[in-house]
Amino acid sequence: MIQILVDNPLLTLAIVAALGYAVGQIRIAGTSLGVAAVLFVGLFFGAIDPRLKLPDIIYLIGLVVFVYMIGLSSGPTFFRSLRRQGVRDNLLCVGMLLAGAALLVVLQRVLGMRPALVAGMFAGSFTNTPALASILDYIRSSATAGREQLLAEPVVGYSATYIIGVIGPMLAMLVARRIWHVDYAREADTLRAEGFISDRIVQRTVRITHDEITRKPVEQLTMANQWDVVFGRVQRHDRLMLASGQTSFEPGDVVSVIGSATTLDLVTAALG
Repeated sequence: MIQILVDNPLLTLAIVAALGYAVGQIRIAGTSLGVAAVLFVGLFFGAIDPRLKLPDIIYLIGLVVFVYMIGLSSGPTFFRSLRRQGVRDNLLCVGMLLAGAALLVVLQRVLGMRPALVAGMFAGSFTNTPALASILDYIRSSATAGREQLLAEPVVGYSATYIIGVIGPMLAMLVARRIWHVDYAREADTLRAEGFISDRIVQRTVRITHDEITRKPVEQLTMANQWDVVFGRVQRHDRLMLASGQTSFEPGDVVSVIGSATTLDLVTAALG
């Protein structure tokens, strides 16, 4: 069986992706790993036999598609944010990166960890897959002896800290909210007083019941009706997914929507 997988890397990729997706759907205390489970299933297969690996072209294609889609989805938002508080927010991100790098340098000196492992931990702690790809590319172009082991170390470090990179920011936000006594209602009142918003921002959950809505993607709906709202998660049967501009609703979908109370009255009437 192992030899079959070694001789057919695309079959290995398909099995890892399928098993990872299935494992990601398992819920424990209402939480699941989602697509991140594919990473851990891949690590499991890699630990079974060192010969189980994919051609470089596979990961390169995946990286290109990943970066391309991130650019398409985040590009407009990034440049719009620069008009208001983008500089401040980007400086905060740079500070977080420098703080994370400094912490890992200290850990590397104290614990004597290998640099390749620490570099992977840095990429994983910020869930930065392109950074991991850059590390692997650098090792391929510069390392001569022990290249295979060096290539494995960043992946292990990335996988070990990836979960921390997902859960850590959520816990940090909860702690920061308690320390600085963040009051979202008061902030909304401040934005309203400064003219940024004209109504109270609320969130609603709407069940889709109107058939005419199901034939149009979200982007077309918002533009045609001039809805200044944000569609969040969509629950379709037992599946939970994020709404995008190309998402088309189906009857029975449960959708979360964020926007002003007045606008949400119109959206609720149109959807459900």
